[in-house]
Amino acid sequence: MTKIDQRRLFQAAILTALFVATVFGAWAWYHVAPKRFAVSYTFKAADRIQGYEFKPQPIGEEAVQTLATTNLFNGEFRDRTGDRFTVFMGTWDAERSKELAVVAHTPDICWVGAGAVPVSVGQPDQVVLDLGPAKVPFAVRVFQMSPTSRQLELTVWCTLISGQVFAEEDRFEPNEASKRSVASRQAAASRRLGKMHLIRAIRERVPGDGSKQFVRFSTSLDGDWKPALERVERFAQRWLQLEVTRDGADVR
Repeated sequence: MTKIDQRRLFQAAILTALFVATVFGAWAWYHVAPKRFAVSYTFKAADRIQGYEFKPQPIGEEAVQTLATTNLFNGEFRDRTGDRFTVFMGTWDAERSKELAVVAHTPDICWVGAGAVPVSVGQPDQVVLDLGPAKVPFAVRVFQMSPTSRQLELTVWCTLISGQVFAEEDRFEPNEASKRSVASRQAAASRRLGKMHLIRAIRERVPGDGSKQFVRFSTSLDGDWKPALERVERFAQRWLQLEVTRDGADVR
């Protein structure tokens, strides 16, 4: 074997070792002595609320295939005064969650893909909802449901990954986003969420292959955003139940 061949073989061995070390290191970061969280959350949704009528809304077969789970809750609650709340909750166990990046299905991406336009009417980026045993942060957005409609929808949502809240820290710019095409807005939202997910997963050692939950609900907005957000907060306390696990004990 010539010296050139020996050098090439040595270089190949070094590159292989670096590749193996990188892959193993990434795997070990999440699986070898994984980080233990003192608190873990699980959402439960009620399909009956006193004073409300609930109408389930079926999800198309194509959407079900995309979401990769049949553990879905989707529909509309309406009270006697006419207040309407659309609701959605999806739950993925650890095995099924490997098939789906839940954070890729927030309204920033899905609703925008259907033609909704994010707008700013002065609403906050986030609201912290008191769900009994704990207070949980939810993202807040307002959407113009189509470019040709003046209908505004205030929506809040929360994503749990391995029982931990996935907080969206990098706020989008709705007024700037509204000037872009649908494809451009979707791409920008996907990049933003993907970046946040990666950074948080690395920083806090939250593996992406654990259980996942996504909860979203919304109501119409006519005028000031504050009354709409207050209605959403009151509704959340009646619709959602939060189960909290602390040190192996369930707290409800």
